[in-house]
Amino acid sequence: MKTPQSTSKKRDTSNTVQSIKCNPLTYLYTQKVENLKKTCSNFYRCLFLVAICFFCGGNASATQWDVGSGQIYTSIQAAIDNSSTLDGDIINVYCGTYHEDVTVNKKLIIQANNGDDVEINPANTAFTLVKDGTGDGSGSTIRGFIINSPPHGVGINISADNCKIENNRINGGKTGIAVSGCNTTILNNVISGPHENGIFANISQGFFTVSGNRILNMNGDGIICGVTVSTNGTLDSFNLSGNTLSNISTSNGAVFGFQLGKSKGAGGNPELASVASLVVAGNIIDGVTAFSAIMGMEIVSDSVNAIISGNRIFNLQGSANSSVYALEAAIVGNGTVEISKNIISSIVAGQQAVGMVIVAIGDLKMEGNLVSGISKASASVAMLGLGLLNNATLKNNIASDITSPGVAAGIVGVALAHLEMIHNMVNGVNGTRDVSMVAAGFNTTRVTGNNIEGDGAGIGIVICSPDGTINYNRIASYEYYIQNFLFSNFGPSIDEMLKPLDDAIKEHPELEPILKPIRDDMDRLFHQLENSNTNASYNWYGTNNPDTAKFFPGNGTLNYYPWLVLKIDASPSTINPSETSTITASVYHDVAGGDHSADAALFFSGPRVTFTTSLGNLGSKSITVPWTNGMAITVLRADEGPGTATVTARDYQLVQTTVNIRGSPGPGNRTNTTTVVGMETTGSPVAEGVFVGGVTLVDSEVVNRLYAVNNEENNNYIDI
Repeated sequence: MKTPQSTSKKRDTSNTVQSIKCNPLTYLYTQKVENLKKTCSNFYRCLFLVAICFFCGGNASATQWDVGSGQIYTSIQAAIDNSSTLDGDIINVYCGTYHEDVTVNKKLIIQANNGDDVEINPANTAFTLVKDGTGDGSGSTIRGFIINSPPHGVGINISADNCKIENNRINGGKTGIAVSGCNTTILNNVISGPHENGIFANISQGFFTVSGNRILNMNGDGIICGVTVSTNGTLDSFNLSGNTLSNISTSNGAVFGFQLGKSKGAGGNPELASVASLVVAGNIIDGVTAFSAIMGMEIVSDSVNAIISGNRIFNLQGSANSSVYALEAAIVGNGTVEISKNIISSIVAGQQAVGMVIVAIGDLKMEGNLVSGISKASASVAMLGLGLLNNATLKNNIASDITSPGVAAGIVGVALAHLEMIHNMVNGVNGTRDVSMVAAGFNTTRVTGNNIEGDGAGIGIVICSPDGTINYNRIASYEYYIQNFLFSNFGPSIDEMLKPLDDAIKEHPELEPILKPIRDDMDRLFHQLENSNTNASYNWYGTNNPDTAKFFPGNGTLNYYPWLVLKIDASPSTINPSETSTITASVYHDVAGGDHSADAALFFSGPRVTFTTSLGNLGSKSITVPWTNGMAITVLRADEGPGTATVTARDYQLVQTTVNIRGSPGPGNRTNTTTVVGMETTGSPVAEGVFVGGVTLVDSEVVNRLYAVNNEENNNYIDI
C-alpha cells in the first residue's frame, strides 16, 4: 500500500538567510512592514465580526403586546402576566374602560395607544409598581391613561425604582400618586380631585423629579397636601419644577401646597429632609383657602446647594384664626441658598401672614423677589431672610401694600456675620406699628441704594448692628426715618425671641449640637446689640432739611449728617422756539456741598419725581418719572411761544428752575441753578391717585411694571 505523501511543505529558508547576510537592516524593515500588515488585517477582521454581532444583536428588539377589544389580550394584567412578556416589552392599550387593579412586576412600558382615551376604573389602585417576591417593576413607565379612583383609592403606587409616570390624568381618590421607590420621575400629569394628597412620597435615596404636573380641585375637611416629600435616607437631588397647584380648600383643617420635610401638623415642627441638591423652580400656587393654616411652600432640608426661583404664589386666604405663610424655607446645609424671582401676592390671614421667610445656615442670597398685597392679619411681614451662621444678601426685592391692624413689616434681614440690603423697594407698609425695613447684622451691616416710602407714620429703617452703614437710600415720609434698635420698643423679650430655638432643641434633641451654639450666640449678641453704632450719612429723606427728631440713636450712636439734597438743572437754560431743554433732578449733592455723582451706581431707583412747567410742555404740563440711580430726567419742549418757563421737580420737597424761551432764533447757552421752595410754601405733596395735568400719580405703577418684567422672566424658570 502506497503511503500518502504529506501535504505540508518544508519551509525554504535559504533566501531569508541570504537576505539577512546581504542587508540585515533592509530585512528587519521589511519584516516590520509585513507584521504590521498582518496585525491590521487581523484588527479589521475582529472589528468586522464585532459589528456583525452588534447589528445581529439589535434584531432582538422589545415586543409590543396589544390590549383591547379584538386584540391579543383583553386586560392589562393578562398581558403582563403572560410568560412571553419580558422585561423591556411594551404593553399598548387601546380605547376602552378597564375595570382592574394592575400590578406591574416586570420592567415594562405600559401606554395608552396614541390618540385613544383609555380609562382605568380600579377597585383600589390603578397601577401598583412593585419590587418584591412577585417580581421587579423597576424601570417601568406608565403613560397616557385616565384613572378614575374610588374615594379611598390611590391612582398610582410606586415602590419599584427608576420608574417614570407621565402624561396621565388621575381623577378623585385619596392620593393621586404615592412613591416609596428611588429615582422616580413624575412628569406632565394632571391630578384632579384627590381629597388628601396630590403626590405623596417617602424616599430613602437616589433622585426625585416632579415636573410639569397640574394638581387641582382638591377639597376636604382635614389636612390637604399638594406635593409632600419626606425622606428616610439621603436623596442625591430633588427637582420640583414647573408644577401648578390650584383651587385647593379645606373647611376644617390646613393646606400644605408643596412640602419637603413632612410637618407634624399645622402647629408642629417640620421634620428635616436630607437632600444634597435642591431645586424648586417655576411652580405656581393659585387659589388656596383653609380654616386653620396655609403653607404655600414649606421646605426644610439639609441641602448643600438650594435654589428656589421663579415660583408664583397667589390668592392664599385663611380664616379669622388662621396663619398663612406663602413661602417658608429652612436650609441647614452649609452651602449657598439662592431665593430669586419669586412673586407672591394676595395673602389674607387672621393671625400671621408672611410672604416669605427664609432661614439658612450657609450664605443666603435673596434677589429679585416681589411680595405684595398682604392684609388683615394681626402681624403681616413681606420678607424675612435670616443667615444663621454666615452672610445674608437681600438685593433688588420689592415689598408693597403690606397692611395689618397690628404689626406690619416690609423687608427684614438678619445675619450673624455680614448683612447687605441693596437696591430694594418698599412702600405701602401700614399698621398700628409698622416698619419698612429691618437690618440686623451682628457683625457688620450695609444698607445701600434702597427706596422706601411711608405714609407719614411708622419707621423707615430699624438697624441693629455694632457696625452699620446706611448710605444712598431714599427714606421718605415717616414718623422716624432711622432708629437704632431697642428690644423694649418692639415688645417681645429676648427670652421670648429665643423660644422657637429652645422649642426646636426640645423637640429635636438630635439637632442640639447644631442649634444650641446658635442659640447661645444669639442670646449673647441680643444683649450686646442694643448698643448699635450707625453711620447714616448721604441719604435722601424727601426734604432738604430733615427733622432731627426723626432719628433715634437709642443706646448707641447714629450719625445722619450730611444728608442729600434735591437739585434741578436745565440745560440749556435759554432755547429758541421748537427747541428743547433737558431738565435733570438729582440728589447727588449733600447739604455740606459734597458731590457724590461718582457713586451713582450705588444710589436708589424707583418712585418718583414729578416735573411741571408753566410754559412749553414735558409731554404734558406735568409728568411723573422714576428715579434712576439718584437722578430723574425729562425734556422741556418750547412749543407755546416766548417767555420764561418755570420748571419744578417734586419728591415731597419741591425745587424749581427757569428756562428762557426766546421769541426768535438765537443761541441758548446758560444752565440755571436750583431754587428751593420751602415745604411750608408748597404744602403737602401731591397725593397718590390725584390727577395733575392729565397724569395720574400712582406709586404702584412702578411696582406693576416690575411685576410684569418678573412675570415675563419667570416664564423661563430654571430647568435642571
